[in-house]
Order: sequence, then structure tokens, then C-alpha cells
Amino acid sequence: MNFKNHFLISMPHLVDSYFTKSIIYLCEHEAHGAMGIIINKNISNEKSQIILTQTGLNIIKPKPSIYFGGPVQMNRGLILHSCDYTNNDSKVISSHISITSNEQILNDLAVGKGPNKFRFTFGFTGWSENQLEREFENGDWLLLPASNNFIFDTPDNDKWTKATNSFGIDILDITGNTGIS
Repeated sequence: MNFKNHFLISMPHLVDSYFTKSIIYLCEHEAHGAMGIIINKNISNEKSQIILTQTGLNIIKPKPSIYFGGPVQMNRGLILHSCDYTNNDSKVISSHISITSNEQILNDLAVGKGPNKFRFTFGFTGWSENQLEREFENGDWLLLPASNNFIFDTPDNDKWTKATNSFGIDILDITGNTGIS
């Protein structure tokens, strides 16, 4: 099964500081591995201000939040955005979502020519061949089809609870291997 353009919802037993109550949007899932971006964890306001100033995005109103996308290449900025924008580096994930990582998108955002909806993240999540499948079989994640409205419009503090409630069960009652999709 290909999990691209799906959300991974961390199960309560994942207590790793990176993945506790995380929602990951899967951008890529192929035979050699998978890549995703955590969509519900902000970087501190102090660090966000520094990043916004360094990238020139501090002039955007309202000021965008900066997000922690995952523990891989945490110094790499990625912009998850709506498909109303594209440049030579943009990678289309679905009919509604793309990802871009270059200076051009930052410049375009600063002058009002960027995507209508976006999330500026640092880092990403990654899995080697069959690693994600093993974690899924182990019951570490629930799988949910992605929604661009959920990514961009649901408040970050509500994302995990809203995603888990969408299954119609109390996720805290689940133990062991789930295999729910």
C-alpha cells in the first residue's frame, strides 16, 4: 500500500519527544522509503522571529508560524503549500498540495506572489525501506487520507485530537497492534 498523501497519526504509546501526538503528512512513499512533514508542532516564538527576519518573511501580515517538520535535516527549510503556486523546484504531492524548498519561494512569499496557503517547516521525517510498514504493523501509527483543509485550516493544538476522533473511537482505549486504516 502507498501511504503518500495520507496522515500518519501517532499512537499514544509513542512517547518520543519528536513524535508524541504528532500528525505527519506523507509527501513520498516508495519502495526505497518514505518522507513526511509533521504538521502540528510549532517552533518557539523566539526562534521563529529569528528565522522570519533572516528569510525576509517578517514583513508578511499576518506573520507566519514556523514549524518543526521532523528530526531529519533540521536546518533545511521546506514549504508545504497549496498548488496555486509553483516554481522549478516545486514537487506536486497531490492535486492540492506541493512542497518547495528554494530561495525563490521565500522571495515570492515576501512580495505577495507566493502560494495562498503555506506552512514553513524545518526538518522532515524519513523512513528507510520497509521501516514505515514495520512501524505501521507494530501499531505505532493510524492512517488517514489527507485533507488540505485539515493541514492549513485546523488549529495546530486541535489537530491530533480531531484526527483521532475522526475514527469514532477513543484512541486511548487502544493497545497493541492496531492495523487500522
